[in-house]
Amino acid sequence: MRIAAVAALQTLGKLHANNQGVATVKNVSRTGIGMETGQPPMRGQAVVLRVAIDDVMHELHTKVTRVKQRGSSSFYDVGLDWSNCTPEQLAFLDEILRVVEGQPLS
Repeated sequence: MRIAAVAALQTLGKLHANNQGVATVKNVSRTGIGMETGQPPMRGQAVVLRVAIDDVMHELHTKVTRVKQRGSSSFYDVGLDWSNCTPEQLAFLDEILRVVEGQPLS
């Protein structure tokens, strides 16, 4: 499902760690989330994704499945999957899909 939102990224690990990444959310599904960022994580890296809905900040533990540079720009398409999420975190996904379902992207 296509959505438009902003998210904060914290990449984990010894290599390429970053606690101040920002991304634009492009789409979300039951298997993962697609974003665009100028601060790409590495494929396979664990990422803590923070997304606010209303007044609630949700923290999701994800894994990078795809990183592709957009042409010759400094931006990258990044795919994260939900495989490291807890059932409680995945309840957040149900909330997102319920809220945005039926609302067209402007």
